[in-house]
Order: sequence, then structure tokens, then C-alpha cells
Amino acid sequence: MVDIKELKGVYPPAEDSFLLLNAVKYAHGDVLDMCAGSGIIGLNAARLANKVTFVDINPKAIKAIEYNARKNGISNFECINSDLFYALDKRKFDIIYANPPYLPKKMEKGWIGYALSGGETGNEITLKIISSLKKHLKRNGEAFIILSTIYDIDKVYKEIKRLKLSFKKLSSVNFFFEELILIKIYDKSRNSSKPR
Repeated sequence: MVDIKELKGVYPPAEDSFLLLNAVKYAHGDVLDMCAGSGIIGLNAARLANKVTFVDINPKAIKAIEYNARKNGISNFECINSDLFYALDKRKFDIIYANPPYLPKKMEKGWIGYALSGGETGNEITLKIISSLKKHLKRNGEAFIILSTIYDIDKVYKEIKRLKLSFKKLSSVNFFFEELILIKIYDKSRNSSKPR
């Protein structure tokens, strides 16, 4: 695992990050690390990928990723300061990782608030990411996303089905107030590989 230096104002690796790390073994080709934070997911995926694109709305996160990449000798990456997919136009990826913020409402001021708040009910950012997957996944592409039972998770599952995408629960971790869930999302109609 890469060595990550935590920087002030950037979401540090936590339980959700470590759960998403379980999916790094699937990295290949062109990888997108959305809501990248410290970059722990994409930097670990870089060893298996051709190129990793990091996206975060927080400019401090971009600086943290660049620092951590240099520290770990990783050069096959680019960083984009963007609100989700806004700056990516029509670019497509083989693998998309996302650990979106999922707490209801803004919990703190400043950039760390963006890293924590998933919107009014907590799942708005997650739903926005899912709604863009078909546009940004290559044929046979897969997305690995962290969900939380702190919000209405059934609404997320219904949106995946409404978009005619498939999903599979890969693993989860329980806390006294929530369950964090790692799911894989893919387009069964375009995906010729069997679900892993």
C-alpha cells in the first residue's frame, strides 16, 4: 500500500476508504478516482492501471494527491479540479472508483464540509455520480462505489435499475449507526465478462 501523508483540509483515509481499497485489485486500463480526497484509492490502483485520473472539487486535495504521488514515485496520473464529471466532457474509463460524501447536510464549513456532505438527504452526490456512469464507462467498464445506510439506500438501488445498470454487493462493514457497502456497478447489456 502507498504511504499517504494527511494534509489539513483534505478528507483523510478512513473506514470507507479502506473498504473501497478492496476493489483496487480490479484496476486496469484507464482508471478514474472520483471524489479522490487524499488519493489513497487511485495511487494504489496506479500500480495496475495504465493511467489514473484523479478528480476532486477541493484544490487542497489535488495538491495532496500530487504530493503523495511524488512521495511514492507514481507518475502515470493526472489531477483535475472539478465538481464531479463537469470537466471530463465525454472521456471514458475502464474502471471508476468513487467514495462520495454521504452525510446529510453540510456538517462543517470549508473544504472538509464538501468531503462530508452528500446533500440534504445524504445520497444526492452518489445519485449524480451514478447518473453519469453510462456516459463515462467504456464497454465492459465497471464502477466501484461506497454507499451508506445512513441515507435512503433503496433510492440508490432503484436509480441504478432505472438506468438499466446492474450492481453487485461486494463487501460491507458495520458500525453502531450505519453500514458501509461496497458495490460494483456495470452495464450487463454491454459487459461481456461475468460478474466477479
